[in-house]
Amino acid sequence: MTKIVTIPGSAPGMGAAVLISAGTMEASDVTTIAWIGTLCSEPPIIGIGVRPSRWLHHFVVETGAFVVNVPDTEHVRELDLCGTVSGRTQDKWALARLTREQGTITGTPMVAECPLNLECQVRETVHLGSHDLFLGEVVASYAHEGKEHDVSLRDPVCYIGGKYWKLGDLLGPMGLSRT
Repeated sequence: MTKIVTIPGSAPGMGAAVLISAGTMEASDVTTIAWIGTLCSEPPIIGIGVRPSRWLHHFVVETGAFVVNVPDTEHVRELDLCGTVSGRTQDKWALARLTREQGTITGTPMVAECPLNLECQVRETVHLGSHDLFLGEVVASYAHEGKEHDVSLRDPVCYIGGKYWKLGDLLGPMGLSRT
């Protein structure tokens, strides 16, 4: 086995790559995040790690809400663009040709092109060091019409070691070890 040495300040990103939107329909940001996880099922809580220096951070703190927009692999270029351009200097919505759609509970803009959107209200913020962890309760979820129960809508993009990946083949259901 090869030993991987992590240099301080360069932890390897690994996980689902999503678009997080925050703000209002008039003033908002959308950015790519791979520091995300499901933390609780009752109530449903999602955690996102955001650097305080990021433009998105300001909107999450100001409004107390964010939306997890899960793109499919067809939108990997938009996903990448939103993670490499600053919202302070450019309108990433326009640049990526993404459509704002207003959330029904918090009013936070969602990315209409994403097949799955999770509207979240911030319940707690934990200051961890380089990132703040926003714990958001999922207050509404949206799927493209006709895709509510379609697993194919979850054609997520993964981010590992500075590269985008598509998930592969189904390996089996939960409990496969008992069969």
